[in-house]
Amino acid sequence: MNPFVNSYITAVSFSCFFMSLMWFWGKSRNNYAVIDVGWGLVIAGIASIFAALGNGTVYAKLAILVPVWIWAIRLSGFLYWTRIRTGHPEDKRYSDFRNDYGDWVHRKFFTNVFLLQGFLALLLSGPFIVASEWQWNPSSFEFVFPATGGILFLIGVFGEGLADKQLHSFLEAPTNKGKLCNVGLWKYSRHPNYFFEWVIWLGIGIIPLASGFRWAPVSLFSPLVMFVLLRFISGVPFAEKSSLSSKGNIFRGYQKTTNAFFPWFPKES
Repeated sequence: MNPFVNSYITAVSFSCFFMSLMWFWGKSRNNYAVIDVGWGLVIAGIASIFAALGNGTVYAKLAILVPVWIWAIRLSGFLYWTRIRTGHPEDKRYSDFRNDYGDWVHRKFFTNVFLLQGFLALLLSGPFIVASEWQWNPSSFEFVFPATGGILFLIGVFGEGLADKQLHSFLEAPTNKGKLCNVGLWKYSRHPNYFFEWVIWLGIGIIPLASGFRWAPVSLFSPLVMFVLLRFISGVPFAEKSSLSSKGNIFRGYQKTTNAFFPWFPKES
């Protein structure tokens, strides 16, 4: 069997199995928000499979695996600590799904949420595929793309971590109950966490461009997919709908002065 086909079949099988376990965990806890914890881990697992089965050098594989696992552990750990371990109520996105799914709630969560996200995780495999066959040796001084990608990755991790911390601290303060978080990074973007998440994936996508493969640009498909997901499908639209429902005109005013995604100085209200 072709090595790439073998790697991809293994990755698909892992994704289905892992997401099935996450679904069972969410069902047993009556909290399907565990999918947010599983998102980072399933992607890191897929990256590890391509690395383990590929013919690239260990340096090339680590150039991708290290940032992916740092991202996954930080994101999944933060979400578990703040939304699952503490008995946090199920995220409104998923409680709304429960109302929509009715009697088919568990089956539809399995297919429409967990398996779907497993499929979307596979769409982000471009950098993993390229790196798995990349014959990189640091002594060759091919550092431009890895260094650029690494810097963007670190900026993204720091920015996303700061945005998450600022929002969590704001919401935890009793004096801010019912208020809108528009301080720190949230003053310059309505969703700075999503923006920096995209920066992380832009960095990961750039790293393996140094491979020189004619098909290496496929790694940039990952940040493109992530941008579409965050900006137009699962990120910003869901968050905006929830904020409009809970904050009403206060959030509408925030929309008029603050960019949705890319950070910039606030406009006059």
